[in-house]
Amino acid sequence: MNAVRLYDTPEQFAEMMVNQLRSSMGALVKQTEGEALLLKVSLDAGKPEEELTISLHDTYRSYMASGDLNAAVDYLNQIVKTSSYMQRYQEEMCKLDASYLFPAVRDERYVTEAGRDMEFLSDPFLPGLRIIYLEIKGGVTKIVNKSMLERNPRLSEEKMRRLAYRNLRAAGWQKPRISLTSPFCKSCTIEIYSEPPHPIDYQFSMPEWRSLYLPDNYVIAYTNRQYMMLLRSYEPMDSEAQVKRLVQKSKFSEIVKRSFHVMPNPVSVNMYWVHKGKTVQL
Repeated sequence: MNAVRLYDTPEQFAEMMVNQLRSSMGALVKQTEGEALLLKVSLDAGKPEEELTISLHDTYRSYMASGDLNAAVDYLNQIVKTSSYMQRYQEEMCKLDASYLFPAVRDERYVTEAGRDMEFLSDPFLPGLRIIYLEIKGGVTKIVNKSMLERNPRLSEEKMRRLAYRNLRAAGWQKPRISLTSPFCKSCTIEIYSEPPHPIDYQFSMPEWRSLYLPDNYVIAYTNRQYMMLLRSYEPMDSEAQVKRLVQKSKFSEIVKRSFHVMPNPVSVNMYWVHKGKTVQL
């Protein structure tokens, strides 16, 4: 059973987050006009022009689905922790270790909103999704932006991309953590992939791994930052009509929606049909 929600509108939810930030950090916080869930945060009261942009859209969406205020507060605490670290070790935060760079899939709206001021380095991926680049080292995750690259002159944008995909390739194909036959459609198998210490969501788009580990036809969903879900079947999946029937009959679509709405850090509720190397949004 979902918890009772205390904040039913974006404005109420954002106001709670604003008050938490002000009380916990003494930060200057304001909401963007016409966009309550987009906050502008100044960590140094003496330098109000130095702002961070914090998007609460995904957090609010998860909160509305589960009513879990603790998860929202945990997210806020993570912002506080990361922001404090950045304040104390600003120069260190801008250093990048090429051995720990990886590509990752994120919601296009998140990349646009959260990266508006920070200029995340990102690339088009699938409809509604973009690729960003992360450094994951020592329990700290950094999103690579153009300012960081300027402070790392040995890393051009293209070299950084090349190294990120090299690291993913070197880490090897990650097998599904769970593989279950659908009880509603015995011809269908649902696979759930969970990230190890590094993001793996781009592994499904690596041509050499597609040919080795994946069938010609399947459906994939990037539901949140921790889990990816894949549907395969020994029934034909050669047409969109066939695929949609199997997605519904196997309950794969319901699992995807539940994962997206209930689990933290949602990415996308979209499902994508991969047919002989081409990808189509269902």
